Amino acid sequence: MQTASTEAEARGPVAPRRRAGRLYRSQQRLRKLGPDSLLAVYIVLLLVLPARLVVESIGASGTVANLFLLATLLWFGVSWLMRRASTAPGTRLPRLALFGYCVAVLLAYVAVGRRDADVMEYSAADRALLQLLIWLPLVLLATSLTEYRQIDRLLRLYVRLCAAMAALAMLEFVFKMSLTSWIVIPGLANNAQAELISRGDFVRPIATASNTLELASTLVIALPFAIQQAFHGEGRNTWRRWVPVALISLAAMMTVSRTSVIGLVIVLLALMPTWPAERVGKTFLVLIPALGVTRVVVPGLLGTLIGLFSAMLDGGDNSTQSREATSAEVDEFLAGYEWFGRGPGTFLPDLYRYTDNQYLLARLEIGVVGLIAILAIYVTIIHCGGAGRRRCTDPARRETGQGFVAVGFVLLVVTATFDTLSFPIVAGSTFLMLGLSGAYLGVARREQAMIGELPQ
Repeated sequence: MQTASTEAEARGPVAPRRRAGRLYRSQQRLRKLGPDSLLAVYIVLLLVLPARLVVESIGASGTVANLFLLATLLWFGVSWLMRRASTAPGTRLPRLALFGYCVAVLLAYVAVGRRDADVMEYSAADRALLQLLIWLPLVLLATSLTEYRQIDRLLRLYVRLCAAMAALAMLEFVFKMSLTSWIVIPGLANNAQAELISRGDFVRPIATASNTLELASTLVIALPFAIQQAFHGEGRNTWRRWVPVALISLAAMMTVSRTSVIGLVIVLLALMPTWPAERVGKTFLVLIPALGVTRVVVPGLLGTLIGLFSAMLDGGDNSTQSREATSAEVDEFLAGYEWFGRGPGTFLPDLYRYTDNQYLLARLEIGVVGLIAILAIYVTIIHCGGAGRRRCTDPARRETGQGFVAVGFVLLVVTATFDTLSFPIVAGSTFLMLGLSGAYLGVARREQAMIGELPQ
């Protein structure tokens, strides 16, 4: 008769049992996966990988960052059904703004089917609907954030990566060559050339952006938060706090574009009224010598930038004349399509011409309704930043709100200088800021309500 021990030996080794309530390491990681982690991955993919690398069949929307957002849409849908993820209270405004834009695009999509459009236009309209699915999870994830530290951590990551982009752009400016053209990812194709163009005696860098204007706009969007983090960077030395501000500002000027200069001015005009008089005075004491150093280190750069504006006032250079000619000729394309447009994404340069003006492009593609929807997005960013700032008492948090206000005003203006929503980094940054500004206001509202409920 065999004993119990011999029977156990005969059966072989027994796998160790998992304790009740204990999770494997992979399961623990999945449990920790949240909207802030997914957004952090998206920001890295957005700013680190060159925007020119796309899935060829999708076009400019087929970047790795955008494909990742499509996967997060599935994650959010499953998590919402399992009641593990939901949007935070007090964050309705950004979703309403996105909903208004979605309605405008869908109405324009119906409009393209009611006219005799080219086959390429139908394909472009389908891609525009895909782009809506990409932006949807971005706003949903951002408005799911429930703590200020999550928002702050994402903004810090955004600023650091933009500072790295700025450093790369400065190297391209100095060496007069693209430093990302060697990057090749299997399965992805080049949607744009990595070659740099010149203006005057200077090469205009692009870093990981699609073109120079996208780089300039992205850097200007990051600048308000870089300044906020520099003023409130407790625990870090002065060098580490202010290097991102210097890199972003100088690289923006090295793009040799009016967009960057206008953006820098708007940022200062939006931030300075909320600063103490002492800080404003110190800022001018730093700015004046900094401009002098720039003139010595990069001779001719300031003169070239001033020449761009003087040429525009004197009748315009090639770029301004092209924009004016396009604006004068759109009436023939708008006839009969004023309210809902010709169809999203259908005003293709291969069939028609470049517009270099998102407002004008919106009028052509999604009509007056779409134009109002785009303006509503920018106004929502400004409102959420300002309303959240008024509800906060902490100086660092108040300046974060003013940073959103500055970003909203920057987008309002630079959208008239090029078609912002056609470029993946600027478009992604726009909807990221829309969602984060709503999350910021939601946090401020909840904290204000909690303070009001505390016993006096």
